[in-house]
Amino acid sequence: MVSIGEHVGRKTIALITDMDRPLGNAIGNSLEICEVCETLKGRGPADLTEICIDLAANMLYLAGKGEIEDCKKLAQNQIDNGEAFAKLKEMVAAQGGEVSVLEDNANFTQAKVTHEVLAQSEGHLYSMNTEQCGIASVELGAGREKKEDSIDFSAGIMLTKKIGDYVKKGDTIAVFYSSTIERCMEAEKLFESAVVIRGEAPASVPVIHARVTRDGVETYSV
Repeated sequence: MVSIGEHVGRKTIALITDMDRPLGNAIGNSLEICEVCETLKGRGPADLTEICIDLAANMLYLAGKGEIEDCKKLAQNQIDNGEAFAKLKEMVAAQGGEVSVLEDNANFTQAKVTHEVLAQSEGHLYSMNTEQCGIASVELGAGREKKEDSIDFSAGIMLTKKIGDYVKKGDTIAVFYSSTIERCMEAEKLFESAVVIRGEAPASVPVIHARVTRDGVETYSV
């Protein structure tokens, strides 16, 4: 992709990110927007915040706003001073969206049913199949199985444990949001098949694996 962009005269950078684990804690429409708001207020999950800062910094770098480290500080400052969240509200308002739900996420339609998913064994949360997690969220109503299906925007999953965390049997590892308990039960089967708990901790890996430019590949370490 970098080669294609550079070939047509566009300065291009790509970040190689880790797709083998869920990013942030939220899976589902309204839940993810709530998480976006928290991130732009400086209260988001560390992994999502890191990727947002790096993406923004590289865009600022491409726009000639300074070196990468300077651009990271500029992006972080826009979160710290409230301008990032203010810009989101401005963009939503310009498209006819309801800004009040961003200012107070309780204004989103709330799911009729919540259901806690418990760890079935003790150990480290070793891995999570991201595709299977997505399929589980579809079962809850957050996506479509067929084109004609409707979407429940309140449905989804909030992860309460991340890969690498140590859990005891019975600990809550996720909370489901849906319209019926039956949907939650079906989704739980799918979700449990996505989760692997082992005695040993998984290897630490960076959220961003590499930065690709026309000059080559810069690998990231933990």
